[in-house]
Amino acid sequence: MLTKRRAGRPPSDDPATPSPLGRRIRQARQELGLSLAAVAGDDFSRAFLNQVELGRAQPSTQTLRIIARRLQRSIDYFLEDPGDSTAALELTLAEAELGLHRGEPTRTESLMTRLLARPLPLDLRTRGQLTLATAQLKLGRPEDARPLLEEAITAAERSKAHQLLAELYDRMGSVHYLQRRPHAAGQWFDRAFACYESAGLQDPALKARILGHRANLHYVAGQPIEAISAYESAMTAAEQVLDMAALAGIYEGLALSLRQTGQYARALSYAQKGLRIFETLRDVRMTGQLRLNMGDMLLQQGRAVEAERLFTEGAQQLRRIDERELLPHLVAGMAESALERKELGRASDLIDEAIELLA
Repeated sequence: MLTKRRAGRPPSDDPATPSPLGRRIRQARQELGLSLAAVAGDDFSRAFLNQVELGRAQPSTQTLRIIARRLQRSIDYFLEDPGDSTAALELTLAEAELGLHRGEPTRTESLMTRLLARPLPLDLRTRGQLTLATAQLKLGRPEDARPLLEEAITAAERSKAHQLLAELYDRMGSVHYLQRRPHAAGQWFDRAFACYESAGLQDPALKARILGHRANLHYVAGQPIEAISAYESAMTAAEQVLDMAALAGIYEGLALSLRQTGQYARALSYAQKGLRIFETLRDVRMTGQLRLNMGDMLLQQGRAVEAERLFTEGAQQLRRIDERELLPHLVAGMAESALERKELGRASDLIDEAIELLA
C-alpha cells in the first residue's frame, strides 16, 4: 500500500526518496545481476519489491529475511542504517525482539545499541531500552540492564503505558534476582503483577512470566509448597498461549520444587517435558541444565546408568558450543555415576577433568 507524504514528515519518508534500506536492497540485487522477479520469486510480487527499493513500502521481518537470503546477505546488513523512517526503525526493533526469542541475545544487543544511538520517538526508545535490557539480562549482565530500565520506567510511568510498565517492572525484578537481592526482586515482581491486574491487561504470556518469577523466589527461599502452587498458576497462564519458552522454564522450576518435597516421579515428568521443549527451541544450555537436574534426581533414586546417560548427553552438547560454566557440573555428575557403579578408575579420571574445567 502506498502512503502519501504528510506535512512535517522528515525527508527520508518521502516516497520520492529511496530509504537506506531500499538503496541497500537495490545495490545488492544489482551487484548480483538479479531481476526484481528473481528476488521476489513466488513469495511476493516484483511490484512490491520495486516499491520497497523506492522507499514507498516496508517489508515485514519475514519478507526481509527472504530478500536477504536471495541476495546472499545477512539481514543485519540491511538493518545497519535504517534511516529516520519510523517503519524502518520499527522493523529493526522487531528483528531484535525476534533475536531474543531465537536465543540470540548478543545479536539483539548489537542491533539495539545501534538503534538507541539514534534520535527516536519516546515510545520506540522505551521499547528499545526494554529489549536491550532483556538481552543484557540473558547475557548475565544485570548491572548494565538496570540503568536502561530505570530510564525506561520513568518514561513509561509518565505516559501511563501500563502494558509496557508491567514488563519493565518484571525485568527490574529480574535484575535484583540476578544480583541476589530477593526482597527487592519480590517487590518489583509484586509491582508488576499489581500493574497487570489493576490495568485489566489480557496477556497470558506476560502473566505467566511474572507468576513464574514469583515462584522462583519461593523456590530459592526454601518454600517448595508455595513454589509448587505458584508454578502451577504460571503454567496455567502459559498454556493458554503456548508460550513455549516460558512454559519450559516453569516446568523446570516446578520439577525442582517437587524434587524438594520428595515427589521424584512428578519431578522427573515435568523435567522431561521441559527438556523436550528446550530441545525444540534448540537451547543447548538449558537442555544441559535439565539433563543435569534429571541426572541428579535419578542418582538420588539409585538409577546410576540412566543418570550417567543424561550427564554424558548434556556434556557432549555443551562441548560442541564450548560452554564451560555448566560443563564441569555434568562431568562431575558422570564421575558420581561411575562411583555408584564402582568404576573407581573412571570416576577418578572424570573428577580430574571436572577440576581442570573449573580451573
